[in-house]
Amino acid sequence: MSADFGINNQYFNDKPDLKGFNTRKAAGVNETFWGLFNEDKGVNGIIDEAVFQGNAGDCWLISGILSLSYTDEGKDLIQDAISKNPDGSYNVTFKGVDKTYTISNDELVRANKSSFLNGVGLADSKYSTGDDDMLLIELAMEKLVQEGDIPIETIEGITGGSAYYLYQLFTKNDVEYALGDDENEVKYLIDYYYQNQDTSAATLGVGDGFAGLEDDHAYAVKSVNPNYMELVNPWDTTENIKVSIKDLADNFGKYDFSIVDTGLMEQADYLEEYYA
Repeated sequence: MSADFGINNQYFNDKPDLKGFNTRKAAGVNETFWGLFNEDKGVNGIIDEAVFQGNAGDCWLISGILSLSYTDEGKDLIQDAISKNPDGSYNVTFKGVDKTYTISNDELVRANKSSFLNGVGLADSKYSTGDDDMLLIELAMEKLVQEGDIPIETIEGITGGSAYYLYQLFTKNDVEYALGDDENEVKYLIDYYYQNQDTSAATLGVGDGFAGLEDDHAYAVKSVNPNYMELVNPWDTTENIKVSIKDLADNFGKYDFSIVDTGLMEQADYLEEYYA
């Protein structure tokens, strides 16, 4: 069975489940609570703690990393990119551009402190709170951006980029991705994701908000079934958002859907049949 945008499917009768925090102010409250009471797992090469985006506007980056973390191959890419040095510093290696950036423990602690103060309204931090591995990737991306020579299209800076190009940073393989922003492409790509969820990383980039989703914001796709798509908001990953397939079908043109099959990164044109 395919996710066919409602043909012969049952939908939610009420609004999508948007019980998560939908404003940055509310997310800041949860960020503070998390900072006070979470079990800090530190740097372990795994995105396994909550994430609360800072003020950098890097939803594209956080959503892309989150989507990678939902597949086994993506988890391996993230883990391979992060290592600890004998002096307590960390390396983040972007194999796709042959660059390694060292983040000192002091840098990590300062960024964490700044992010926590941001949550209680005492700072204006651009960095995320929560998972230290996500924070390390942000800090390394900032260093890459500061070099001013990013050989990957559309990554304009930590505050601007495209999640579907992000995957190229983590592997030397030719990454075949697909982006759909019109009705037929989106239908095909969501159907592909539906059938290959275990190996596919996907993001939803919203232009004009709908069904409670924010304008100009990127979400990580966690799952999809014939009734709804489950999204994760990088502002606050402790709450998932369910958007009905009907709402998605009623709002073509307001969002794009990007996907990369992490199980097929060494192959080309894995979505060729959809464009034939």
